[in-house]
Amino acid sequence: MTSLETLWLVSLAMAGVSLGIMVLLLIARLITAGLTRRRLAERDRLVPLLLGDDAGGPAPDFNRKLLTTLAVELIELVRGAERDRLVAAATAMGVPERLRHQLDSGSPRVRLAAAEALAQFADDKSIARLRAALQDRNSSVRIAAALSLAATGQTPPASELVYKLGIGSTENSLLAASLFRDVAERRPEELKALLVDPAIPAGAKAAIIESLSASADYTLVPLIVSLVGEEDNPRHLTRYLRALGAFGHPAAEPAIRRALENPHWEVRGAAARAAGRIGLTGLAPNLRRRLGDSEWWVRFRSAEALTLFGPAGEAILRDVAASDSEPGRTAATKILAERNLH
Repeated sequence: MTSLETLWLVSLAMAGVSLGIMVLLLIARLITAGLTRRRLAERDRLVPLLLGDDAGGPAPDFNRKLLTTLAVELIELVRGAERDRLVAAATAMGVPERLRHQLDSGSPRVRLAAAEALAQFADDKSIARLRAALQDRNSSVRIAAALSLAATGQTPPASELVYKLGIGSTENSLLAASLFRDVAERRPEELKALLVDPAIPAGAKAAIIESLSASADYTLVPLIVSLVGEEDNPRHLTRYLRALGAFGHPAAEPAIRRALENPHWEVRGAAARAAGRIGLTGLAPNLRRRLGDSEWWVRFRSAEALTLFGPAGEAILRDVAASDSEPGRTAATKILAERNLH
């Protein structure tokens, strides 16, 4: 066989393989299109059942998985009496029962989706199953279960959230911390009790304080001040300082004064911002020193805080801007120009 014949045979083989792949792709496309059409047809049959008055249940040939997905989608779209009617129809068709069963799946993804979907059902069995899911081996499933309980108005005790979700130790997501906001609105005393519990991790206390910072409960300020004095972790310290700034109470001055000298730049920056938000004019000399900080962010926050002190703060900025001291001169000049205070 000559090399030319070999080349022809290889070309024919490659063409045959390409043709075979194309045929397989066409077959797959036809199968996919058929499945899609069948799925859409089933949706068309299920929607009237869910929206109509007949909640007796679908015929045996209905796709139960599709029914569950469709029911949850529809319930999430509506409110009021229409939602109540959809929930009743879905319950009669066994949707929450199927979701509860999915919480026993070996797949974390399936359990997570089920825990999220059960937020739409507030029946006793679903609530009990979500409470049990707080001990799931997957942290995302545990958080989803807690969020679903909160959505149904059944937020677990704050101490249970801390220990079962590992908030402040193994779990530090914003979703987990957001659970405390619901508790803060309904049961603030429960959270305040955890702040004085030495067994509660510092990360959990920081999340609790953030959730309470909008409460205007000034009795928390001395407690936060003491926590600032006890804490070394810069991440937690910045959260405490943000909360003090949100409270806006002058009793925070000692803690903020110390924080302005902290070795971590993010803590110094948070302290400068809190001083400005509260209006701690007594810290103006400290903020002036921080205009010469080695970190740009601290210099910016200090200059920004001084602008909030009114004419006295502006005078300090003008004085520094007219000096030869760098980098404070640049920081002061830029903030004055930015705020049109020349």
